[in-house]
Amino acid sequence: MINKSRLEITDILDVELLQKLQDNFSKNMDIASVIVDIDGNPVTKPSRYTNFCTNFIQNSVLGNNKCSESHRKCGEGAAKSAKPYICACHAGLIDFAAPILVNGDHIGTILGGQFLINKPSTSDFKNTIKELTTSEDGFLEALREINVIEEQKLKLAVETVFIIANSISQMGYEKLNLKLDAKKMKSDILDQNRLLEASRKCNMDQSEMFSSMSHELKTPLNIIFSALQLLESKYDTKSVVPDYEMFSKYSKVMKQNCYRLIRLINNLIDMNKIELGFFKLELANGNIVKTIEDITLSVVTYAKAKKITIVFDTDIEEKITSFDSSKFERIMLNLLSNAIKFTEAKGIINVNIYNNENYILIKIKDTGIGIPQNMLNKIFNTYIQVDDSLRGTVEGNGIGLSLVKSLVEMHGGEISVKSEMGVGSEFNIKLPIKLIESQMSHRNKNYNINDPIEKIKIEFSDIYS
Repeated sequence: MINKSRLEITDILDVELLQKLQDNFSKNMDIASVIVDIDGNPVTKPSRYTNFCTNFIQNSVLGNNKCSESHRKCGEGAAKSAKPYICACHAGLIDFAAPILVNGDHIGTILGGQFLINKPSTSDFKNTIKELTTSEDGFLEALREINVIEEQKLKLAVETVFIIANSISQMGYEKLNLKLDAKKMKSDILDQNRLLEASRKCNMDQSEMFSSMSHELKTPLNIIFSALQLLESKYDTKSVVPDYEMFSKYSKVMKQNCYRLIRLINNLIDMNKIELGFFKLELANGNIVKTIEDITLSVVTYAKAKKITIVFDTDIEEKITSFDSSKFERIMLNLLSNAIKFTEAKGIINVNIYNNENYILIKIKDTGIGIPQNMLNKIFNTYIQVDDSLRGTVEGNGIGLSLVKSLVEMHGGEISVKSEMGVGSEFNIKLPIKLIESQMSHRNKNYNINDPIEKIKIEFSDIYS
């Protein structure tokens, strides 16, 4: 893998090819050479290294480290000048270097050298002998074997190395682009695969959605149609005396299923508006505690008819914050509807409000059938429903909780759920306290318990008596 923060020569260039280029240069010029990375460490095996360097200078850890340091400094000088660079190594021999540059980055250096341009003076190397603690006789003998070359040959060697370095740089540039193109192509393929998978999942979700919506639309329509057929069959002759009880019974069934259709269509429209960013809150400052209490009390009579007890409790009587009262009514009615829907007779639903300086916590807890653990992470997803085997006689389209979550989050809040099968469920809403500068206010609005009757009928339309 290519690390763009530091491009290594071995990332993009074939070491065997570099070795051949280096060996040919040394053979033809009769000059030692090596290719190193930017830290001065050899990338290739040295070519035509002298006895002096191999057996004396680099034969100790100190000498070897000093060679790497000399290579590094010589490489840096060549990279800065961007042309052939001649320098003296730490042992006193002449080296020259040409930088390997790819995309302007210095990734390595071609070094040649280990020669002199004048006959050596043994006195100049006394410190080196002392530093390396080596045999003086052997050292001086190896020193006398060092080539002394003419200036013309030096110039030719330097120019040749520079040409080779430029060729390698060009190869490196092309190789880098090929690798980056291949990497991009691989990334594009992965992106395409992800898009295809996302598209496939979207198509599956869409198919499930249409299947679910078809069922949800078809069920109330079939019930309405069946009720109408029964009434028509009853009153298809003028001789039959009207049966008010039958008419009232089937009229109620048709009305409830009309409410179901209204609820379903409203939820679909609102979810679509939210997804498209067209759904707006009408925020105003008001007492959120009073609003929640009034909404809860408005469904107490309905719950009693199902032999379910609703208990409301709060540790604060007033908390002023900005909220959309209509949307919050929708949130609470949906959660209370679910609680009643999945709670058996003699069950209890608790609605509690807990005060915090920066937020309030609203808990809706029931003693219902509960939600399976494998559904808890999915329950707020659109079109997700509780398993059919657990739903009993209640209906639902899987949109309500997704809409609730969206409405809570639009208020800057969070909603979570805890549940245990056979014990019940608990929904928690954490609502931040925020005030807005506005003339609008819920503070003086008296919540009439008769106002939401129609809304309750719509929200509770999935529950059959």
